[in-house]
Amino acid sequence: MNRILYENRCRCKEEISITPKRKLSARSEGKPLQYPNEMMSKTFQIKYEKKLSSLARFILNTFRNKYIYYAIDDILYLLKSNPVERENLLALLSSPVLSLHNNLCINFFDIWIHEVYINETSKVNKFLNNEYQNLEQFTYITIKFLYKTRVPVKKPDSLW
Repeated sequence: MNRILYENRCRCKEEISITPKRKLSARSEGKPLQYPNEMMSKTFQIKYEKKLSSLARFILNTFRNKYIYYAIDDILYLLKSNPVERENLLALLSSPVLSLHNNLCINFFDIWIHEVYINETSKVNKFLNNEYQNLEQFTYITIKFLYKTRVPVKKPDSLW
């Protein structure tokens, strides 16, 4: 009886066909955006003077290896309830991205966030006796961007 049940359940005698994996071409093949082959990096350190909430800290930590537009979309979607912090984080991201665009002629579509580091420090007033009074908290956010440079397109000469 057990042998009959075993033969009905066991299908290991069937042939298995394995299809070979397709070779990917240079195009993205349906993947959203791929890291560039030739990467250059630039690191920005930003002093954030306000208190960083735990949700904003979590959002910033999820930016590792993320395309810049996906990071902006995450900020817009996840911080709907806190518009002040949403605008602060958008300004925090847009400032270095605009710097890359203006100074290095990098296209917005060629920027990725590689690493994000958050470092909180507090500055103590040395002239006061009480060390716990007037603590100023600063958050330093270090963001390393990866970008791809392209050869500029030569503008065609006019006919007249």
